[in-house]
Amino acid sequence: MKKTILPSLFLVFLFAGSAKSQVIFNYDDAGNQIYRGTASGTGRMASSTENTSTPTLVDQVANKIQTAPVPVKTVLNVIWEQDIKDYIVKIDLLAYNSFQIMETVDVKSKMGNSYVFNMNNYPYGVYYLRFYLSDGSIYNRTITKN
Repeated sequence: MKKTILPSLFLVFLFAGSAKSQVIFNYDDAGNQIYRGTASGTGRMASSTENTSTPTLVDQVANKIQTAPVPVKTVLNVIWEQDIKDYIVKIDLLAYNSFQIMETVDVKSKMGNSYVFNMNNYPYGVYYLRFYLSDGSIYNRTITKN
């Protein structure tokens, strides 16, 4: 008797639980899950939601700065578009594994829209270009030296 009741109760709970509703998953363009819930709309939202606000100054500046050549051997050219020159306050060149600032450039006092970093005296490795922007934000770009 016990051998037939236990499996039958298991089957009843199994079929009763699976007949509730359909689960829906929604993903953003990058493949991150943004919604998980039932078809009726009750579910929990993921912590990352769509952001429809205007792009920040860092986003605007990031696409208008060019660094060449990467990886660097002797000199690094940093070129920015003329329309963002007023947004960049200064540029720091930092080594990846230390807090030492290798070189600082005050962009406000420079003429033109480019600067050349001489990398001859620096050892090979990873470096950061840190751009200080006029709104107080910071944009970092990674550079590799061979």
